[in-house]
Amino acid sequence: MALSQSHRTMTPQLDKIKLGIWCDYGVTLEPTEGIGVFVANLVEGLLGQPSMEKILLVSKEGQEQLLEPLRLLAPDRIEVIGNSKPPFYLRKPWKTLRQADRRRIERTGTSIRDQGPLGWTYRWFERRVNHSKASWLEGVDLWLLPYVGLDQEFNKPTVVIVHDLVTYHFSDGTPPEKLDSFKRLVNQVTDRAKIVACMSDFILHKDLHGTLGLASDRTRMVRPAVPRDFRRSSEPPSMLPEGIPAGRYLLYPAAFRNYKNHQLLLRALPSINRDQPVPWHVVFTGIKQTPPDLLDLIKDLQLEPWVHVLGKVSRGELESLYRHAFATAVPSLYEQGSFPLMEALSFGCPILSSDIPSLREQLAAMGPDAIYFDPHSESDFARAVFELNQDRSGKLAGQLAGFQRMKQRTWTDVAGEWCKIFHAILEPTV
Repeated sequence: MALSQSHRTMTPQLDKIKLGIWCDYGVTLEPTEGIGVFVANLVEGLLGQPSMEKILLVSKEGQEQLLEPLRLLAPDRIEVIGNSKPPFYLRKPWKTLRQADRRRIERTGTSIRDQGPLGWTYRWFERRVNHSKASWLEGVDLWLLPYVGLDQEFNKPTVVIVHDLVTYHFSDGTPPEKLDSFKRLVNQVTDRAKIVACMSDFILHKDLHGTLGLASDRTRMVRPAVPRDFRRSSEPPSMLPEGIPAGRYLLYPAAFRNYKNHQLLLRALPSINRDQPVPWHVVFTGIKQTPPDLLDLIKDLQLEPWVHVLGKVSRGELESLYRHAFATAVPSLYEQGSFPLMEALSFGCPILSSDIPSLREQLAAMGPDAIYFDPHSESDFARAVFELNQDRSGKLAGQLAGFQRMKQRTWTDVAGEWCKIFHAILEPTV
């Protein structure tokens, strides 16, 4: 369903905004996972802003139902549309032209669209590909792109969010040609955006100003809020898998990527268990198979009885794991922030956090009750475990009090700051 004709204006009203949010990145950003959690909370906050007239959410074609819970929040103001694919005979040549255009822009600073007959061909394909989308692509005042990896051109202003550029800094396992292609795309999307935003001071200075070299007048930082409601499972409480002792394991719910630093917990486990009458265990969940190097490390350190790799688990199983864990430990080397840290606290599980700038930002409200450790030091991680063990109930009480202080910043506050950015972009220049 396209935006109605009454909403298609070339000159936006300054007091009202029709916002498009792009949620199709090969898969649809679901409201309950990853970046989709941010989108869902922001959309709900934006509905409380007087200037927000309409929100258009774009899903992958055929996955519109995944965004239906958001549409139902305000059916008269939120619209969901599937991003239709171009016909097969257009798809491959158009993709080839776009890739060639990105390489040319990076190499010469000029676009294929301006180069004689080739430019005419490019523009012809562009018109044909976007013909069926024109009504809704042009039917908003501006577009918010929650993720930078998007190969789509817009005639309306765009605001793009760079969560972090961890792939630039930890590129092990990424084929060089794939990394180069991603960097070209990032440069293209950020160069065309009116504003490039992030959610951490560290990422603002390290990645936006440093790695990408963006000018400060084109960047913004809007700190997020704690997600409104961490989903409780509708399932009955589940039992822990066999062999996992309640209250005596460290939980790390994260996909297996090198910067997530799973190996720290494994390397630290022998020293943590030294002279312990009841051994500690480690539990990993994640959607990918365990990498061979971690399997080798588990075998070399003879940790098989105390390491449990569960793969992807249901919401009920994850809730049970949080509630019965001694602590949730996040040893990440680099990222904008950690959703598992907040999720763990919401289920009454104490946390141990990697001592990196972005996570110190995130947990600042906890003050001395936050327990940090050097993510490069097994001995410092062991020290953090023992510090929590000395007074777990007291530390948890302090962390939960800090968590309540974190909640004082609401998604209404966040949405208000985003709306200021949108209005600044749409204000006409004299």
